[in-house]
Amino acid sequence: MNKIRINVTLLLLLILWGCGPSIVGDLKGHDSVIPNILPFKAMKLSDMSEFQSTTQNWSMMGNVYSDFTQELHIKTKQGTGILVNQPTSEHLDPIFSTFEHGDIELDLEFMMPKGSNSGIYFQSRYEIQLLDSWEVDNLTSQDCGSIYERWDDQKPEGQQGYEGHAPKKNVSKAPGLWQHLHIKFKAPKFDSIGNKIADALFEEVRHNGIKIHENVEVTGPTRSAFISDQLELPKAALMLQGDHGPVAFKNIKYKLYGTDTLRTSNIEYQYFEVPMPLTKLPHFDTLTPKLTGQVANIDVNKLSQRRDGVAFQFTGELNVPIEGDYLFDLSSDDGSVLFIDQKQVIDHDGKHDFESKKGIVNLKRGIHYFHLNYFNYTWGKGLWLKYEGPKQKLRTLQGLYPYPLNNTKKALHIDPIKTPEMIRSFVNYKDEKRTHVISVGDPKGVHYSYDLTHGSLLKVWKGGFADVTEMWEGRGIDQLLIPQEMSVELNEHIIASPLTNEASPYSLKISNDIQPQGYRIDDNKRPIFIYTYQKLTLEDQYQPRAMTNGLQRTLSINGESNLYSRAARADHIEKINDEFYTVGGYYYFKNIGESQPILREVDGLMELIYPLEKDKKIVYSLFW
Repeated sequence: MNKIRINVTLLLLLILWGCGPSIVGDLKGHDSVIPNILPFKAMKLSDMSEFQSTTQNWSMMGNVYSDFTQELHIKTKQGTGILVNQPTSEHLDPIFSTFEHGDIELDLEFMMPKGSNSGIYFQSRYEIQLLDSWEVDNLTSQDCGSIYERWDDQKPEGQQGYEGHAPKKNVSKAPGLWQHLHIKFKAPKFDSIGNKIADALFEEVRHNGIKIHENVEVTGPTRSAFISDQLELPKAALMLQGDHGPVAFKNIKYKLYGTDTLRTSNIEYQYFEVPMPLTKLPHFDTLTPKLTGQVANIDVNKLSQRRDGVAFQFTGELNVPIEGDYLFDLSSDDGSVLFIDQKQVIDHDGKHDFESKKGIVNLKRGIHYFHLNYFNYTWGKGLWLKYEGPKQKLRTLQGLYPYPLNNTKKALHIDPIKTPEMIRSFVNYKDEKRTHVISVGDPKGVHYSYDLTHGSLLKVWKGGFADVTEMWEGRGIDQLLIPQEMSVELNEHIIASPLTNEASPYSLKISNDIQPQGYRIDDNKRPIFIYTYQKLTLEDQYQPRAMTNGLQRTLSINGESNLYSRAARADHIEKINDEFYTVGGYYYFKNIGESQPILREVDGLMELIYPLEKDKKIVYSLFW
């Protein structure tokens, strides 16, 4: 009877839908590339409208940079897009968002001049500290990224500060460079009469891509001179500190989370045993189910009566409490397909290992109907449907992860001890996987990944060298080398390109006349990469730079040519003092050799290029 009731309801729904707008659904597919998550809401930084009334220490600027050798130094350029605090003795107030938040996921970039201090206060009460903590060894709860301590004046001298949490490791960049924070915060929870039943929680804090806090409870507000009422609340504004030093913010975006969630109900299933071999979903209308029934939770392993050659059809209702875009993430081993209101949302058919595919639909508030098909050819089975929606984090809707959650991979780390280590692997660079890459780790603690095809430095980092877990665990399917520490991705330079003159556009691809010839090893066991151009030879080498604890490059050619090497490329390159440039605000550049770089603008971007000249080595250093 249930089966008939669902089909009749669905038929009525489709009739109403065909006659015009319906309160139960408006579903639209998105044909573009599906993101991994729904987009964040970006704060508009074209003016101050996203913030409550402010004093003169806060303003919008188009660019900001700092000389890292000078205390509290900051320079700005007119424009919009960057929120800057420049406190004075008369103006040193904080700034508050116009929105109030409970649970929130916040993503932003910040820049601290040398010796500066600031903070991000969630709900205007719980602080993530911002500080110039570059190369600090012994971290405390007052260093950058820390969950700042609480304060009690009634406690004995030296004990007033308590419950502070230092970051797990120091991943701060040099002062004057842009840094990244990604924070998941859960607000305190209260019962119906206002009693607190759960403390505030920093679920996760990532600084420059590295996790520095996880599931840290905060029993009360951080000390603050600007919040007279320290009472904890379900919602309050985000606050940025303004009284301790210059600071800049950009690309501020967030997601606000609530308690509403999608719910499934009236789930029915049909179980089939299908003749082998089975490489895609069968034609179910030609099969007779071996078993039918109702379930509250979808578990294909529990419902299956044999291991191989099984298939399922699940149908049910989907209750949508909030209208908006919903991202569905369907993982399966082997194939699966998701329909909502008879429209295909995700096609994940075919024989494959447990992996996911995503789709986005727009759903109106009300009841919708889902249809989920699945098959397994052989060996392990798995079906897991997750979703993310308005005010809702990515979470499980039905199914489950088919492997033990405590079955974590054992990390495999490589660290050079006496001589450099060189590892060939795949490396993720921006939005792609580079395949012809060598990563070089040095005992002096400065490492890099280098694209051998393009003669291009991809990323640099300091500290621990290589995490090769993805190269060896689980058959090493990804073949990825991952830096152990915070890394800086460079805007790809290319070893050389023939140009008519120094104003000519630089080719995005290496010239066909420039051929990689591998590398040789010098007396210090470091590689020197070799390329040929016509009858000439180029040699490219990198080594730690002791003066700045960075990386030094030396490039040479053994004859005259019309080649130019691109050393840096960014939307802006500023000379911050007599010695150093800042490249996009993300790392510093210093020329060392006799050959001088040419700073130029091409297609709206700034570039530093060098002419490749006989008997003139190109030598420069990078640090961050």
